[in-house]
Amino acid sequence: MRYAEVEMVRVFTALLVASTIASCATEPLPTGQTASVGTVDRGYLREARSLPDRGDGFRRLRPGEGTRFGTATLIGAIERASQQVAAAFPGGYPLRVGDLSSPRGGAHARHRTHRAGRDADLLFFTRDSGGLPAQSPAWLPFDGFGLATLRGRVFRFDEARNWHLVRTLVMDPAARVKWIFCSRELKARLLRYAARHDPSPRAVARATWILHEPGRGDPHDDHFHLRVGCTEAERSLGCREQAPHWPWLTDTARKDASQARAPAGDAQLLQWLVAEEHVDQRRDIARSGLGVAAEPSAVAAR
Repeated sequence: MRYAEVEMVRVFTALLVASTIASCATEPLPTGQTASVGTVDRGYLREARSLPDRGDGFRRLRPGEGTRFGTATLIGAIERASQQVAAAFPGGYPLRVGDLSSPRGGAHARHRTHRAGRDADLLFFTRDSGGLPAQSPAWLPFDGFGLATLRGRVFRFDEARNWHLVRTLVMDPAARVKWIFCSRELKARLLRYAARHDPSPRAVARATWILHEPGRGDPHDDHFHLRVGCTEAERSLGCREQAPHWPWLTDTARKDASQARAPAGDAQLLQWLVAEEHVDQRRDIARSGLGVAAEPSAVAAR
């Protein structure tokens, strides 16, 4: 392909992407539907939901400040998880919620991401030096021993509450959690606690993948960075998410039972087994309407 043709293809592709984004920005949304358009670092937000300054089990770190907006998926995930931690550990301090996104998304003064309503900062649950629940006074960086100090006061990383928050998020099917960023050392502490106390191997396995220290930037030793994915409806409106695509969140992997054929009987199974040795029965298989995908591997390969 000549250079001019390559440039023409590039221009056409750019125009197609621009027209797609423009249509997403102008088309009216279904009632109650938010739209996270683009990626978390190159996107924007339509018809966003707002996280209140306080709710059942959480408090906003910066009450009244504007970066409190997100998709329905993100807001719901925070509200449900904080409520469940508060119910499981009564008498403790609420979850402190930091930045989400601006009302319409876009560039954020404090973050490279947080642009499309799918990111939120959650401060760690902490304990004092005696092991009692403590209100985190600031962004406390915890070391590999789960300790942090501020003005001579010692704080401890609360494995029990922090793990309950993580496991609630990763096991919530409506939350569609893609990542929970935190440092490697704190991830190890959480998984060690979970292996000893959590009865669900599935929760531990999911957290093993979803808890992650980013390859660049902040190691996230002073807060969790929660990122949720796109719903099927949001994807149709322009929501884009990068790999990996966790198998438990793959909508397309769910089979439609209405498209399933009737189960094969003994006669059909015997026919397919015989067809492995007698390729001349391929015509009979094709006549039954099963297609190559249903044929035994040896027949399909010949």
